[in-house]
Amino acid sequence: MHPKKAYLYLPDECWECVFKFLNNHQDDKHNHYLKSLSLVSKQFLSITSRLRFSVSIGSKSPPFISHLFQRFPNITSLNLKRGFYRDSNAFRGDPNAFLHQISCFSLKLRSLDLSYQNIIPAYGLRSFSQNITTLTSLHCSYMNSLSSSDMLLIADSFPLLEELNLGSITIFPSQDNFIDGIKTLSLALSKLRKINLSSHSYMTDDCLFHLFYNCKFLEEMIICDCFNITNAGIVHALRERPKFKSLHFTNKTDNCSNLFSILSNGPSLSNIKMKYSYQYMWEESVDNSNSLKVVSPQLETLCLVGNIWLSDESIVVFASIFPNLQLLDLSYCNKISQGICEVLRRCGKIKHLNLAHCSKVKLLGMNFEAPKLEVLNLSHTRVDNAELHVISKSCRGLLQLSLQNCYRVSNTGVKHVLENCIQLREINLRDCPKVHSLLADSMILSRPTLKKIIVPTRVNMSSLIFKMYTNSKLS
Repeated sequence: MHPKKAYLYLPDECWECVFKFLNNHQDDKHNHYLKSLSLVSKQFLSITSRLRFSVSIGSKSPPFISHLFQRFPNITSLNLKRGFYRDSNAFRGDPNAFLHQISCFSLKLRSLDLSYQNIIPAYGLRSFSQNITTLTSLHCSYMNSLSSSDMLLIADSFPLLEELNLGSITIFPSQDNFIDGIKTLSLALSKLRKINLSSHSYMTDDCLFHLFYNCKFLEEMIICDCFNITNAGIVHALRERPKFKSLHFTNKTDNCSNLFSILSNGPSLSNIKMKYSYQYMWEESVDNSNSLKVVSPQLETLCLVGNIWLSDESIVVFASIFPNLQLLDLSYCNKISQGICEVLRRCGKIKHLNLAHCSKVKLLGMNFEAPKLEVLNLSHTRVDNAELHVISKSCRGLLQLSLQNCYRVSNTGVKHVLENCIQLREINLRDCPKVHSLLADSMILSRPTLKKIIVPTRVNMSSLIFKMYTNSKLS
């Protein structure tokens, strides 16, 4: 056999292992490597088709739909999102007709996304569920209407659901009995692990309790902008699910007392996103006399976006009770200043820190190493060159840095980062008026690890791309 052709005769199983390895860290929705490999030969096309697990239908009337499922026999995820007007991947057809059409195929779909459709396609879902009984994930977010009968249909058609997204749907509670719909869902979907009910204005403490009490496997819930749910109701519900892991809710008090009370009643919570709503700040804090004494080593993700009352004193308290934080999002928290340095000093496991739009934040006090910090967002802050110099020496393991609209940063500060952060892969310099666009050329040469640069002003992109390509080949 000619040595140059020997690779063609490797068994499909070997190539499949190689392709899985190459595509391991890719989002299945994009499959970048698989798309390129499928062009090499018919053999590669056949192998990559078997490794494709999700499909997005983007045309109005997909032709040869049977051929599509024959080519991709292992499809488990189907995307029929309507999306935005100019989105080429948005589904523009009739979801009822399409779901009825594919119900004739023997598919083992586990995930279906119908987000941004006008209404729940009831007829299509009924037909779909009669033959396809494996669905465990259903997304119906950002729709124009929802009724309690839609909830009953979902409960009756998909009893194996583990994930249900009904977030950000237009709700008219005065016209329907949604409370009964929620109670029916909680009883029918016994395997439910994750549910999104954001902006469901009818939701009450009683509804929340039914979900926690009846759904024995519930681990994650998103209830942002459900203003009839009280913090005391959340605490009461959490006591029914001691292994609950993730909660995204709206805070209606101008302090952290409710956060601490929730943590003391949710011993397994590892992910909390507490959105702040200054429009609905009427609720009294629940009892938390011992809350500050509670240490929560299990908490890894804490998002407090827009909690404008947060102070340095508050976040230093976080550092003492959340020692194992890995992601901290404090964007739009305008009172935070030097306290963030103490947080980084005490929480040495933080990998992702978002301080975007924190106008008073100061980082000159970082006279210590933060070796695990990989992603830092300082967009729309007043960070300057001196602070960038300190950051670059303290955070040498940075992979991503965003400096968008940091008008005090110049070439000097960026050069400090490039010199000290030897693993840097991405940097965002958009709208940094003091950073010269010509710096982009030297950045490629001085920091070979860079894969993505968002330049401050107009730059010769063809030259920049060529240098990045040449540099990657040399490395």
